[in-house]
Amino acid sequence: MRFGAHSQMFVHDIAEDVEGVFETIASYGLDAIEIHVGDAREFPVERVTSAAHRTGLEVVVGTALRADQSTVSDDPRVRQRGVDHLRRCIEIADAVGARIVAGGVHSANGTFAGRGRTDEEWDRSVEALRSAAEDATDADVTLTVEPVSRYSGYFLNTAADAVALVDAVGSSHVAVQLDTFHMNIEEPDPVAAIEAVGARLRHVHAVENTRGVPGTGQVPWSAIFEALDRAGYEGLFVYEHFPITLREMAVRTHTWRSIASSEEVCLEGTRRLRALAGGLTHDGSPAR
Repeated sequence: MRFGAHSQMFVHDIAEDVEGVFETIASYGLDAIEIHVGDAREFPVERVTSAAHRTGLEVVVGTALRADQSTVSDDPRVRQRGVDHLRRCIEIADAVGARIVAGGVHSANGTFAGRGRTDEEWDRSVEALRSAAEDATDADVTLTVEPVSRYSGYFLNTAADAVALVDAVGSSHVAVQLDTFHMNIEEPDPVAAIEAVGARLRHVHAVENTRGVPGTGQVPWSAIFEALDRAGYEGLFVYEHFPITLREMAVRTHTWRSIASSEEVCLEGTRRLRALAGGLTHDGSPAR
């Protein structure tokens, strides 16, 4: 198993402290870093590339389309900005050696319409992803669409939604990403959800239902690991925790109390998940 941490567990924008974030994550014994891309025009490509080479961390590029970049918008200019952003993220991924652009690549994150998605919005997202997939294929980078809970978006909420979208796009370079935090809210049976995704799964966010230390909450990790093994998943498990000490991210994620530190999530979470994946509970006794 290979574990990684999201850059926004430590800074809002990676440009604030590229070297420090890479060194911290590497010091925790993790294998990878997922780096959020906000304004792709200002992404520190050279510094990230250098830090990746120095630390040996695998890099994943993550992003979330904003309202003014929504690929499902009624405004074609907004949709084009979204496609352009995805293309820039693919360029960044290729430049820093990342093979995945993950996250909110299907529609605007945190944006709501007071209703469910429409057929027109669905078709627009498919069209945008097909367009971006051309660049992704040329760069051998995979876009992974992440279903999120109803509290984070209305367009794509379940694994079944993600499967349908990926199948509609029909590209070998557009796949599914799952996040156990969102699954805990939306999936009645996370094991069945993973089995339905199957070989389409290319990226996983390993997040407890509280966004605290993985293995201390309600996520059924042992069953999830078994399902992932049956699905042949060989990708990363990336932590995504937003501490109250990082004010901007705490506000964005509605974190109003101290749940854990990013260090605890990375160190204790990895210890617990390795034990659970090995068929043991966190204290070394047989898992039930």
